[in-house]
Amino acid sequence: MIGAKKSWIRSVCIAIDQLGNAIAGGNPGATISARCGYFTRVKETSFRRYWRILEWMINFAFLPIDGPDHCYRCYLWDHTEKHEEGSDFMRALLGMIVIWFCVPLGLFTWLYVFIFPSARWRKEKG
Repeated sequence: MIGAKKSWIRSVCIAIDQLGNAIAGGNPGATISARCGYFTRVKETSFRRYWRILEWMINFAFLPIDGPDHCYRCYLWDHTEKHEEGSDFMRALLGMIVIWFCVPLGLFTWLYVFIFPSARWRKEKG
């Protein structure tokens, strides 16, 4: 039952993430994290600094539970999706969405792994 709950929670989080990406002018089938990973590491753009700032905020929020390079790994997982940079207004909207969600999410994830150390991300032994 716990595995089913985790799967459901993860699916809902991904759907919310895709909704945020669609609201901010991105592909509704891609996540905000994958979009940031793409424009930071793959596609040349004059807004690379903007994408790096968003990537840093997202990666920091997910670091305790998902490890380093969350955005780039999301892009690799979702690399078949088309990623759209969007207009200036849409990029500003995306920035606000990331700030509104990642600041509280980051506080929650860091506090959560402090209280429940077993939830902390650990590098898989290869």
